[in-house]
Amino acid sequence: MLRAKVWLLAAAGLTLFIFSPGGPVTDFGQTIPKTIGDWTASGPDRTFNRQTIYSYMDGGAEVYLAFDLRQIWSRKYAGPGGRELTLDIFDMSSPEEAFGALSCDREDPPAGVGQESTYGGGLLRFWQGRYFVSVTSSSGDESDGRAALDLGREVVKHLGPAGAKPEMVGFLPEASLRPARTSYFHGAVNLNNRFFVSGDNILHLDRSTDCVFAEYDAEAGEAEDLLLVRYPDAGKAAAARQSFLAGYLPEAGAEGLAQAENKKWVLAALHGNYLAVVFEAASPDGARKLVAAVKFPEK
Repeated sequence: MLRAKVWLLAAAGLTLFIFSPGGPVTDFGQTIPKTIGDWTASGPDRTFNRQTIYSYMDGGAEVYLAFDLRQIWSRKYAGPGGRELTLDIFDMSSPEEAFGALSCDREDPPAGVGQESTYGGGLLRFWQGRYFVSVTSSSGDESDGRAALDLGREVVKHLGPAGAKPEMVGFLPEASLRPARTSYFHGAVNLNNRFFVSGDNILHLDRSTDCVFAEYDAEAGEAEDLLLVRYPDAGKAAAARQSFLAGYLPEAGAEGLAQAENKKWVLAALHGNYLAVVFEAASPDGARKLVAAVKFPEK
């Protein structure tokens, strides 16, 4: 749905705030149907922000706070036999952030809802425009799964147009890439959920860094991993590489290449304000070729 809400703030002297397609989350209470098949909205709709999210999520809040989360709108639906669906719509501020929220946890098969989605074990997750959405069933049985998918398809209609993936996803080498295993994020908490590097933030990741983590097919069904990080400037990228090598790969030489304890190769290479790190490479040349294939933007 394409809408523009204009608010006048007297204290600011008729300042105009225009919301992007999809509207503020409070509008969903009026636009998203309260009945989906045999399921009916139950209880009051609720909203949460970056400060109150902890009152809603007992654990897991940091994963979303590492992105540019604005608000969460939540509604429960009651179904046959006392079963329940929970709909959560996360306003992630931009399509890039919404893609990131989904991309960091894609273990289940695609579900064909929204721009990209996964469904398994009673949990539907997808992104559309600047929104990340989850629908959770209380039982996870087949009938609940159908209801979750029906609800998801209806919700998509109210989220506005599709959005673009993060620019950095386009920098990744395409040969042997596993697209469904590509993640975008900013912080160490998201990286360690995909590939544990260290309990300390040795790569200096924070809200100012943009990261993509990708898996590539290797021999015998194994995977090679590529982490690409964009820092605010070249100096911070160099400092992060030095910190990473000292904490993770102290035996590496000037090239930033060494064999890990599992006999796989790791390479950390700088390119301006970008740092590319290859994990789990079968050979030194394999690591070098993967970094060489990154489509870094022209300086």
